[in-house]
Amino acid sequence: MSDLHYLPPLKQGSNNSSVREQTIYLSTPLTTSFTVRAYRGTSATPIATFSISNTSPAKYTLPNGDNNITMVQNSNTGVILTNSGLRFESTGGQKFYVNYRGSSGAQSTSLTAKGRQAMGTAFKWGGAPNYATTSDISNSLGIMATENNTTVNIFGYDPNCEFQLGGKAGGITSNTIQVVLNAGESYVLEAYKNQAIANVDGWLGASVQSDKNIVISNGGLNYGVVASSGGSRDAGIDQPVPEDNLGKEYIFVRGGGRTDTEFPIIIGTQNNTQIFVNGSATAIATINNGDYFIVPGTNYSTGSPGANMYVRTSKDAYAHQNLADSTGVQTVGLNFVAPLNCLIPDTVDNIPDITDAAGQTLTGGNTIIASTTTPDVNIVYRWLWSGY
Repeated sequence: MSDLHYLPPLKQGSNNSSVREQTIYLSTPLTTSFTVRAYRGTSATPIATFSISNTSPAKYTLPNGDNNITMVQNSNTGVILTNSGLRFESTGGQKFYVNYRGSSGAQSTSLTAKGRQAMGTAFKWGGAPNYATTSDISNSLGIMATENNTTVNIFGYDPNCEFQLGGKAGGITSNTIQVVLNAGESYVLEAYKNQAIANVDGWLGASVQSDKNIVISNGGLNYGVVASSGGSRDAGIDQPVPEDNLGKEYIFVRGGGRTDTEFPIIIGTQNNTQIFVNGSATAIATINNGDYFIVPGTNYSTGSPGANMYVRTSKDAYAHQNLADSTGVQTVGLNFVAPLNCLIPDTVDNIPDITDAAGQTLTGGNTIIASTTTPDVNIVYRWLWSGY
């Protein structure tokens, strides 16, 4: 929860290929209604205004596909943008949730804004290796500035990576990228997978650093994680927090997929970072700053949905989770996973219209992670229906 949320734009391989319908859901535990305003890009005039309370969440339906607000066109990729990305702010400092959901029939994805916790000056480009071989497969990074004259440097990726610039999929081939953004301006990179071999994973773990606070979002639109799967593809995006908000302990809960689609991705922020799994005293791997390691899905407690895995790192690291809804290789998704710490809330109130992904009806369930010392009777789940 936060009184301020940023949603940087992202890039999909081609219009509607990953997401078409798009909706943003706003909710709060506060019982008294308050006003939230949405701003686009650098504009000081709200693009939309909402009144929300605990019993009256709101949703904001966006134009379909490459609307140049949340998903940009080719011409707006690799260049500084003044009219893309969104900022949500309550008028009285009240705290609320912001959740983006997008669908395109066969694909769906979700991204939760992290509020002020997402603001910082050092990040790693996160996601999962993209092995899919169909068209319209890409990996995306969106950056949005919160202050004027913000210098952003992107480096540490494979020098053989090629990024989209306007209508040219391989238009950016520099070994480092620097842009200067003003408040509300954004910059989007796309590594179109079929453009270069390095675009499979050469961008994964790249450094994104700035001299003033920025917010980033990242992921695959579309992507597939099984090299032999050929036609697999789905959408998986999320918004991480900066490196100074990370930790060393993580819990992962398995979805409904196969072992090769259910796994954590650990990205190092410091050299000689050891990774320990399920309490083992022997490291399963040691990685350096900007390296990533996939923890095999065989380390989950069982092969069934709801199985868990405990990962500890010797130094602060990023943790993302690739998971799936079914045993089909094409049905994957991505989560940024927050570290275990004493600041984790004991209440989430509420997630609105949880079965609705921008008009696509979902089936499934919720996962609740709790300490083994928490009695089951103390875990309360309430299903609330709310109209808009």
